[in-house]
Amino acid sequence: MIRAVMICDYRNPISVAYSKIALKTWEPVKNVKVERFQCYTPDTINDAPFKINWGKYSSAGKYRKVRHEITPTEKACLTSMFHWWKHIADTGERVIILEHDAYVTNPIKMEQLVEDIEEKDIWIPGMAMECCSLSPRFAKYCMKKWMTVREMIDAGPMAELWTALEEWDVVLRRKDDKLEKEILIEMGVEKRRRVLWPTLHSQLMLGMGNNLKMVLKGNVGLQKAPVTQCYYPGHNTLEHHATIGDAQYHQGTMRQFHILEKLYEPKD
Repeated sequence: MIRAVMICDYRNPISVAYSKIALKTWEPVKNVKVERFQCYTPDTINDAPFKINWGKYSSAGKYRKVRHEITPTEKACLTSMFHWWKHIADTGERVIILEHDAYVTNPIKMEQLVEDIEEKDIWIPGMAMECCSLSPRFAKYCMKKWMTVREMIDAGPMAELWTALEEWDVVLRRKDDKLEKEILIEMGVEKRRRVLWPTLHSQLMLGMGNNLKMVLKGNVGLQKAPVTQCYYPGHNTLEHHATIGDAQYHQGTMRQFHILEKLYEPKD
C-alpha cells in the first residue's frame, strides 16, 4: 500500500468539487490510499517552509515570444508540488502526488503500474502532472539543484522535472554507470526501467524505459495511460496567460480529458 496525496484547495468550491469526483475513481485501486492536502494559494505561498528561486518570465516554449510573467496561481500550484517533492527527499517516503482532477479510467492497470513504482526514478502514468511520483534519490537530486545550488525555477512542474531528469540521467551514466549499478545492487535487481512518462503529444499514451528520447517518442514500453484529468468546461482553478494559456484546452487536449456532464451534485 502506498500513500497518495491529492492537492486540493478547500476554500475553492471548484477544486473541492473536482476532488470529490476524482477521489471516487481511486477507490477501486486497492494498493493506493488517497488523502487530501490543502494546497498553497497565492495568499499562503510565503508560509511554505522553503523558498523557491523564481524566474520572472516563463521559459516554457509556448511562452518564450510573449514574455509571460508566471502567475500567482501557477506559482502556488508548483509550490504545492514542490512541498511533496521535498517531503520525499527529506523523509525517504515515496508518495504519489495527485492534482484534484486526477481521474482513474483503468483501476486494474493503475494497480499494475503501482506495483512497479519503486524501480522508477520518475513515474507519471497520466497525460501530465495530475499523477506523479519521484524516487527519494531523484527527489534529493532535485532538492540539491533547487534548494542548495538555488537554480531558478521558471517553468511549469513538468518542464522543470524533465530538465532535472535529463541531468540526472547524465549523473547515473558517469564513470561507466557507477551510480546506476549501485542502485541496482541496493534494489537487488539486475536491471530496471527507471522512467514512466507521457509520450510527446501524449494522446494518453506512455513510454517506459531508460532512453529518455525513446521514452518520449513512445518507442519503448508504449502503453495506454490509466489516469487522466477530469474537466467541466469553463471551470478552472489556474490562471494562465490570457490567450496562449488557454491553448491547453484546444480540441486535441480536450479529447484526452474525461469531460464531465456536471461538476456539482444537486442539493436536496
